[in-house]
Parts: sequence; structure tokens; C-alpha cells
Amino acid sequence: MEQMGPREIQAALVMPFAPEDLEWRLQQVNKEKLWGIAVPYVTNRAIQSRLDEVVGPENWRNEYRPWHGTKTKDAQLCGISIWFEGRDWITKWDGAEDSDIEPVKGGLSDSMKRAAVQWGIGRVLYSMDTVFVDVEQKGNSYVIRPSGRAKLDKAYLDTLEKLGLTPAKPGGVQSQLTPRQTGEAEKKQGAENQSGGKKDQPAPGGKIRRLPVKGQETPPAYEYRVAAAKEQKGMKSTNTMVSLVTPDGEKSIKAFVRGPHPELKPDTLLTGTRLTLKQQDTVKFYVLEKFQVVEQEKAA
Repeated sequence: MEQMGPREIQAALVMPFAPEDLEWRLQQVNKEKLWGIAVPYVTNRAIQSRLDEVVGPENWRNEYRPWHGTKTKDAQLCGISIWFEGRDWITKWDGAEDSDIEPVKGGLSDSMKRAAVQWGIGRVLYSMDTVFVDVEQKGNSYVIRPSGRAKLDKAYLDTLEKLGLTPAKPGGVQSQLTPRQTGEAEKKQGAENQSGGKKDQPAPGGKIRRLPVKGQETPPAYEYRVAAAKEQKGMKSTNTMVSLVTPDGEKSIKAFVRGPHPELKPDTLLTGTRLTLKQQDTVKFYVLEKFQVVEQEKAA
């Protein structure tokens, strides 16, 4: 598996998960009124699948170290390492205290989740507002009522919608983001962004160059030329990374395209393009959402 560049890896790692890949825990409980505050976590299985698909199972590893602090509980440290070609292994660490039930196992699991956040995996969950749910007593503890799962999933999806994101497929990774809205929907979204949300930005473009076409009075325009294209094959999906150059050659843009696109070869000319600049946390990347290939014989 050919590895992506550092920025491409970062952009792929931070993509939001499907609601099915989240688990919810009670952070605070009101035992008298039977309600609580729920917080989301990405499951370790989803984290492992994300790393497998983005960098390949041979290009990441984790390791654990016990840590004895001054508190009553011991803790576990987890380091997640990713191999970067030409840079060796890079490791990011975080830790968690041992849990009350199956202490060491719980500490190992939680520490890996926190280490994954250091790589940006699941970091979008920190953008969520407080979610209140109904709880019920089970033995000596309290749990979220089964009927509350729908409310939690909706709260998560509403957060992604405000950020202009859509989740990956369950167990997958390379979901592309929500296509940019048009017309009245776009105006409404723009108003929401001005009030504090994040706004998608169009990609910088060069001057449109028109190509002479025999038998046509108005030749078709092209907005970008494909400088390079490479398929990124994961375990469950395939995407294409393209490098685009404006007609004047002054600007170069890298973008993701969902799925395989054999037609996107070097020197292919594109028109009718729609490129959207997305941002998640500190990572910015373009998504090529729409394009048409200009037939090469028409460029003669």
C-alpha cells in the first residue's frame, strides 16, 4: 500500500465517524430526577479500522506503559506510532486511569482512545454541546435508557451538519464531506456560518481559458489541468488524490475525489469544476465535488 503524504494522512484521520462507531458514557447523573450528561467516545475497533485504512496495517503500531502517579489509581500510557516514509516512526502518547471494572483492561482501552485524539481521530467530538439523557438504575450503577440512543445520534449528526460534515460509513473511513449547498440552502448556511459556524470556501481559480473547437463559435472553457493523479485504496473504499493546475500555471491545488477516476490522468483538462475548501480542527483540504472532462481532440 502506497502511503499518502503527511497532510493527506492527517486530513483522512480526522474525518468524522459514523454514529454506529461511537459509544456514550454517563459523565454525571442526577439520581433523584433520573437524568444524566452523556459524552461520546470512538470505539477502539473503529480507531484500529481507521488506522488500517489510512496508513495500512503495517504502517502503524501501539504500545503501552504502566504509570504510577500520586493518585490512588494507577494509570496506563498508550503511544500510537505511524510510519512516515523518510521520517521514521512518529509516536504520540496519552494516558488514562485504570477503570473500576477490569481496571487494567479499561485503562488500556481508554488510553488508546486518548492517544488517537492526539492524531486527530475523533477530535471533532470535542465540538459537541452538552447532551442530557434519561437514565435508569441497573444494579448499583446507572445507565442510559435504550430509547436515548436515537437522541444521542441526532445530537452528533446535528453537530456535524453545523460544521458542514457528514460521517463515514460504519466501520469505514473515507466518507467524503457534504456537497456544498446551492441557492437558498447555501444562503441559509452562510447566515449560520456568520453567526459562529464554519464556512466552506471555494478553491482559488485561475482565468478560464477557452480552447478552439472546430465547428463551434464558442469554444468550451477549461478551469484546471490535471498535473498528477493517484488512487488511494483502503480496505473498504477507494479515493483519488489529484493535483490541479490553473491555466496560467500560477496556482496548484491538491484535492480528494471520492471513488476511482481513471479518466483523471495527467494533462486532462477539466471544466464545470466545483472545489470546496474544508476545514476540520487545524486541517484544511479541498474536495473536488463536480467536474467535466474536456475532450482532448477539441483542444486541437
